[in-house]
Amino acid sequence: MIAGVDQNSLFEAAMNILFRGGWVLAPIFLLGWFGWFLMLERYGYYFMLKGKSVSAFWKNLQKWGEDYAIEKLASRPYGYFYALVKDVHEYRAQGPVAVRNAMEATRHGISVNLSKSLKTISTCAALAPMMGLLGTVSGMVHTFETIQQFGFGNPVLLADGISEALLTTQAGLLVAFPLMLAYNYLAGCVEKVEDEAWSEALKFETYAFENKGAELADPVAEDMPAKEEK
Repeated sequence: MIAGVDQNSLFEAAMNILFRGGWVLAPIFLLGWFGWFLMLERYGYYFMLKGKSVSAFWKNLQKWGEDYAIEKLASRPYGYFYALVKDVHEYRAQGPVAVRNAMEATRHGISVNLSKSLKTISTCAALAPMMGLLGTVSGMVHTFETIQQFGFGNPVLLADGISEALLTTQAGLLVAFPLMLAYNYLAGCVEKVEDEAWSEALKFETYAFENKGAELADPVAEDMPAKEEK
């Protein structure tokens, strides 16, 4: 019962703030929810993009050979590094030009998929304080209209317009600051993953063509790590 009262009180307080902030507060609220929805979705995509450890791939490659290393890497099929390694493995027979074209196409496709939502998130973070400024102007207009009609005799009427101006400004900044911080951190992480995946894929490309036509590894069958039984 107490929990229900607390939830009702919180809802009433939120609705009270929303009405006091004027019509501009509603789109700021929706903009914040939309920006964080995209942000969480991009963080999920980023963790998929990381894929398996690159260092573990090189260890498996040196110890057990290319096929086994790629098979282990494929357990995280949406990894950036795995997508590039897969291009090298599939197009190696067609020559270096075909491999590099496939890698560039994969790199471009992933970059396009990343940039679309990231640009939208940065736009939401930039629009939030501007909408807060719009609410400030709207609140001051409301205040001056009240002064024009009733003068300075009733401070309660003046407080409504001033409250509208301050609440919308505060809401715009509260939406923009954490969203921009999360965006900058995510952009840095994504850039790091892209640079590491591309540089390591180029190393694998060189390795693959240096060992073309020869067995990359010749492990004894009984020494291979046993596959998990289904």
